[in-house]
Amino acid sequence: MPQQEKHQHTSAQHTAATPLRIGFVDLIDAAPLIVAHEKGFFAAEGLRVTLERQLGWGNVRDRLTFGQLDAAHALLGMPLFSRIGRDWFIEPLVALTNLGSGGNAITLSRRLIDAGVRTPASLAQYIRNDPRQEVMLFAHVFSCSTHHYLLRDWLASSGVDPDRDVRLRVFPPNQMAGHMKRGYLEGFCAGEPWNTLARQEGSGEIVAVTADIVPEHPEKVLAVTRRWLDRNANVATPLVRAVLRGCAFCEDERNIDALTDLLARPQYLNLPREVIAKAVSLDRSDIRGSSSDWRVRSFAPSATFPSMTQSAWLATQMVRWGHLRAEVDIHALARACVDTMAYRAAARSLGIECPSSDHPPMRLRGGLFDPFKTSASLVGETHT
Repeated sequence: MPQQEKHQHTSAQHTAATPLRIGFVDLIDAAPLIVAHEKGFFAAEGLRVTLERQLGWGNVRDRLTFGQLDAAHALLGMPLFSRIGRDWFIEPLVALTNLGSGGNAITLSRRLIDAGVRTPASLAQYIRNDPRQEVMLFAHVFSCSTHHYLLRDWLASSGVDPDRDVRLRVFPPNQMAGHMKRGYLEGFCAGEPWNTLARQEGSGEIVAVTADIVPEHPEKVLAVTRRWLDRNANVATPLVRAVLRGCAFCEDERNIDALTDLLARPQYLNLPREVIAKAVSLDRSDIRGSSSDWRVRSFAPSATFPSMTQSAWLATQMVRWGHLRAEVDIHALARACVDTMAYRAAARSLGIECPSSDHPPMRLRGGLFDPFKTSASLVGETHT
């Protein structure tokens, strides 16, 4: 079947008799989708849903593009990259809801930890004093991910040049711990449970949580193609409502044991329960030198609004590192990345308060980010 014909066929209007295919990557922050499926929240909305685990973010991009998925657990930057045609994004994506905030961490190899490296400052000193002049390999999960730009900011905060002093490479998150164990990686930024797994296996140590770099930073979204949304607007509100109920379940501390049991299942994260339990409850208690009071991760309703501001903030980071032209209209670009209509309808029916504007302020460590007064240098602070 020709590509265009296939795309048109698989983008047909959804009906109650047709299962919704929703993709996810094996991460803790896919939990709202898993819960909505397992606890019957999708079914309560009259939706037949199949959850399909993906190999990585490239698979999510491709299968959304060609209609093999109707919706997916996706990176915040995916709609943005789809609008500028980067990294083989050829179909515009749009975020319907956030799935929470925070939840990523930075892990360094046992070799660096044993050498006394735990901060950007000590890493910079190690690089300066290394007689081998080795250019170490650090990893993140995708070029448009928050992980990429938060890792860059962490490195640069003490003078480590992410483009010269180290090498940055993309790996699927579920490969990070394995590559570190085999000695291929000296550091990575990824979502849980993969930092916890590296620590449990003894190959690395968590040295920072990304919420200390940008508090309550946006992370994953539920994304669909614009084409799908235009043809299935009637499905979007019940879909978002079910996901928001999943977020509420995940946020309730009384559900931690049940959530851990669900995520550990073979069809989801497929890891030992003790690893999942530690990852779900990740805090700063065993991260030396971390004293911030920002939450490591949140699934709270306040963290789920699909804010245009967050896409604008990520765009400023792309400008900062030369990955997006400075003259781009960031406000217009960010506005195209979200559609809040379904979210507002779903939130209203659940009694969840929404911001009055689609571009509410975003909190940074140094103040508030205003998408109408963008600055590509708003994030760079010291993380020693």
